[in-house]
Amino acid sequence: MTVTLFAAVVISMLASSVYSYPSFQTKIPNGDKVPSPCNRSTIWMGVGHHNPMGGGQLNPFGEDFEDNGFTWNKTICQKDSDGDGLSNGQELGDPNCTWLKGQSPERTMNLSHPGVCEPFGSTICAGKNTWLTNCGNTKFDCPAINDSGVKIVTVRFPPTRVPVVETTYICHLFRLPNDSDADIIAIEPVIDNMEIMHHMLLYGCSGDVSRITHNESYLCGMGGGMECNSLIGLWGVGVAGQCLNPQLGFRIGPTGYQYAVLQIHWNNPMLKQNMTDSSGMRIYHTNHLRPNRGEIMMVGQNTLEIPPGNKNVSFSGSCAALCTKAVMNQSVYITSSALHMHLLGKSGIIRLYRNGQLLQVIDEVASYDYNTPTMIEFKTPIEMKPGDAIKVDCTFDSTLRNTTTYWGEGTSDEMCYGFFAYYPLIRDFTFCGQFKSVDVCGMKAVMSEHCDLPTFLTNTKSLPTLCSTNCSNSKCANAVNAALMTGCQRDDDVREFIQKRMGSGFFDVLAKCALVQPPPSAVCTTPGANQIPSHCSQIKSYAGSIPLMAFVIYILRQF
Repeated sequence: MTVTLFAAVVISMLASSVYSYPSFQTKIPNGDKVPSPCNRSTIWMGVGHHNPMGGGQLNPFGEDFEDNGFTWNKTICQKDSDGDGLSNGQELGDPNCTWLKGQSPERTMNLSHPGVCEPFGSTICAGKNTWLTNCGNTKFDCPAINDSGVKIVTVRFPPTRVPVVETTYICHLFRLPNDSDADIIAIEPVIDNMEIMHHMLLYGCSGDVSRITHNESYLCGMGGGMECNSLIGLWGVGVAGQCLNPQLGFRIGPTGYQYAVLQIHWNNPMLKQNMTDSSGMRIYHTNHLRPNRGEIMMVGQNTLEIPPGNKNVSFSGSCAALCTKAVMNQSVYITSSALHMHLLGKSGIIRLYRNGQLLQVIDEVASYDYNTPTMIEFKTPIEMKPGDAIKVDCTFDSTLRNTTTYWGEGTSDEMCYGFFAYYPLIRDFTFCGQFKSVDVCGMKAVMSEHCDLPTFLTNTKSLPTLCSTNCSNSKCANAVNAALMTGCQRDDDVREFIQKRMGSGFFDVLAKCALVQPPPSAVCTTPGANQIPSHCSQIKSYAGSIPLMAFVIYILRQF
């Protein structure tokens, strides 16, 4: 089953033929008052779209409005886009086609949808509403929430002012029910201000939350923070809710998550003032524990550099076989998959490999839509064994850009990720991906099989200071030897990673001092060496206290 989704990670403005409804509501009369023909007590917010909430494919009125240059005039006003015998102007309260942007329409009552032929079932509308599947119904359908013993807790922001900036990530810490163990089985959105909502993510907290702001919302990045980095819930525009596979639950309570951080991405491209929001999530949980605990894993590429003016630009990111073999001690089972890019996203494919050979295609999106991406739910979960690899390939279209687009958290930046709900739970495996060819594996960072970057950074952070004036002192020599033992200076992608973190002059100091104080014979490599002793290929654990996702974001933010 395919349902519209997020995500995150999940983050609309306009790009190609995808348009965001809030900025277009003011371009037509009564653009924020058009009733849904499916339920006249609700508003069809994205008048020109199939999706009542906006975003994605255009309906007949949206296509005509696009062809008319997104301008309201007599041409579009007198047109009957849905073929029901009423002009667009008659349906939208401008029967005489005199409305101008900023004015009050001639009529604000008795409106109808200019893209939906009515009445349903009439002869005149026969065959005209074929795009209107299930009458645009977005009612949350999850039979499990009606089971006996299911309880509900709502986590919701207090009324909070929306900043007058385009992109805002804001977080709030909530205490979850913890009187006894329970499993989250479903999540339903509670939306207050649809105009600026883009996505919501819920992160379970495993660390000490005493350092997190309590009882008030706070600005944050795209993750839940160092203490809260286990992704256990998500929502995006057009999504009715998240219903977990019957084999899977997200554990809360004494042996599970007792706190969670709710992160909201507000998108305010019109820079509107005096807006507030108090959205949140309705969490369904039960003491009838599911067979397996799990969470949501992210796989992809943590560096992108997309040149402007290109129809097809491709990047990929993998959870390498090296990573799954090191981190997993048993098979895991994937219950859902979602591809995530931003506005330049064009198409993508996610593949599973075993022993270096393609095993199966997990997900393929031939025409990606940022505003309405999809999540594939698998009735039969997909097995991923230790030593398997997942590769996410993303293709971008940058023909409308005149500057280079980079990886980033903002709507106009780009991403290339796949999101996977899976079980059983593997601690600290929320992210498995790459910085170019550098593999990052959960709590272990593998810089090729010969290089452990976290150890390198830990052992050499003071090297520039120790060796800046004198290479002959013992502390400098020890720092140089520690750097050379990792082998990180041999790989171009790793060198770029380190240079951006440590500064462009770092390797100049390292090379100069390595000549003055030759490393002992026990080191794994020296600059220019061609052979690496076999004992240097082991994967070394990152001994620091920074959880992986926060570590990755922290490192990237140093650039």
